[in-house]
Amino acid sequence: MARGLWGTNSFFENNRTSSNTSTTDIREYGEEIARLKGQVERLNLLTEALWCILKKEGYTDDDLHQTLSELDTNKKRLKKARENGEPEEEDAPRLCPNCHVPLQNTDSMFDRCIYCGHEIIADPFK
Repeated sequence: MARGLWGTNSFFENNRTSSNTSTTDIREYGEEIARLKGQVERLNLLTEALWCILKKEGYTDDDLHQTLSELDTNKKRLKKARENGEPEEEDAPRLCPNCHVPLQNTDSMFDRCIYCGHEIIADPFK
């Protein structure tokens, strides 16, 4: 069965034309859109709360704007390097801070060195 952004989609498996889209498919898309909107709203609220905490610690809107600009510039630079086939510095293997052996990429929030067992919190933005 074909799977897309919204999960299983029998429309793509059974019919290749949009004229046969069923009411069920449309309802499923609507439900998925509503779920994603809810996630965006929660993330927006979380981001706003974190910014309020940082402002209480003395950070300013100018600090936020400067950091956003730096992040945006860096992401654009990395994207351009990737498009030009240049190796990315992010692709360099991370080393275990305990035994200095390259870590395996586990795609989880926590990485554990397979040699010494040391746990490392992974970069949550990668």
